[in-house]
Amino acid sequence: MLKNNTRLLLLFLAHIISGISSGVSMIAIPWYFTNNLNLNSTFSVIFGSVTLIGLFWGLYSGTIIDKYNRKTILEKLNFYVGLIIFIFSVLIIYLNSTIISTILIALIFSTTCFYYIIYYPTLYAFSQEISEKKNYVKINSYIEIVGQSTTVAAGGLAAILLSGLSFKLVNISPLGIEKILLIDSITFLIGSLIISKIKFSRKKILRRSDDVLKRLYVGIKFLKSNKLILIFGICSHIIFAFILTELFTLLPLLIKNFFKKGAYVFAITDVCYAIGALVSGLFIYRWIRYIDKIKLTSLLIIFTSLSILIMISNKSLVSLFIISIILGLSNSGVRILRNSFLFDNVPNNKIGRVISIFVSINTIIRVVLIFIFSFHFFSEKENVIYGYIICSVILFFFSLPIIYFYKQLKRDCII
Repeated sequence: MLKNNTRLLLLFLAHIISGISSGVSMIAIPWYFTNNLNLNSTFSVIFGSVTLIGLFWGLYSGTIIDKYNRKTILEKLNFYVGLIIFIFSVLIIYLNSTIISTILIALIFSTTCFYYIIYYPTLYAFSQEISEKKNYVKINSYIEIVGQSTTVAAGGLAAILLSGLSFKLVNISPLGIEKILLIDSITFLIGSLIISKIKFSRKKILRRSDDVLKRLYVGIKFLKSNKLILIFGICSHIIFAFILTELFTLLPLLIKNFFKKGAYVFAITDVCYAIGALVSGLFIYRWIRYIDKIKLTSLLIIFTSLSILIMISNKSLVSLFIISIILGLSNSGVRILRNSFLFDNVPNNKIGRVISIFVSINTIIRVVLIFIFSFHFFSEKENVIYGYIICSVILFFFSLPIIYFYKQLKRDCII
């Protein structure tokens, strides 16, 4: 299928190139605040504030995705984000001020977060637009495989760049965060160049005079008349809310305070997440031959809830890595299932707004969790485990509506 679709191949290539270095940066920045500056609570507040602002950006981004050429959005997005990070990283190198560097690194993190808010919904919507309906599950699996392969590479590269490597004739010194960010910016620009080479012209461009709120209301109206899609969309997003919150607020503390390990364990854990997600991308479309999307989604959410309780019940790194693989598998699996479900049940001309509404609701949940975990209590000693217990309970709670409405979803929706 991909052999005959040069557009998807170029899209995935750009995704790989920019994804590897941005993945390294998104590992390096939270670790820099937690370990180098000992400012985990401050970083959580920054992350929470950025996420809250992102709520409004997320709502607006859906109208952009449905209104403009999605190839153009991806191209310009990569270019301008790459340019911003390049300028900031150069300033960090030449100004050589800890205070200014900390502020600029926080701004780079914020910029990347805002980038992700519009990038992934656009990536999914554009992939749906340039592929056939019969291939939706496979396309989502491919996106996951490509994305998680880059995360594996990013995690391994981050472990080397942050901690260094000395093995026989190979001797690599740890790389400063400012140089990591500079490399990151260049790959965004390369990604933009690759996307510009995709040959695509949108068949129908919506009228530019449409009011943003009116266009957003179209998505809300669609979900109001399709409440089962609304319920499934909200509840199935909960693993993503947990993983994103955990990665930037709880996991650095868990590794530093509970496991008492360094940056290399943080990076390896990220690799394990990605390996699990990669396995999911390879096999999820086969699993749904035996169990439908709705049932499998609820099982994966419950499985995640139980897994994180096992993870904090002991201090074995082997257990941490195995559970991380499971979490990656569950998060990726549910994302593939959810997006395939939405592709099947939401028209393409509304998909951007519908996804952005779900992302915004998910953002509210993340903001609440992030600000809760920003309390200094969770940074003390091994109190971070209570954060995981809270997340486990929430995950289980969100699985219940999917189970309750299972028969109706199976009857009224394409699953």
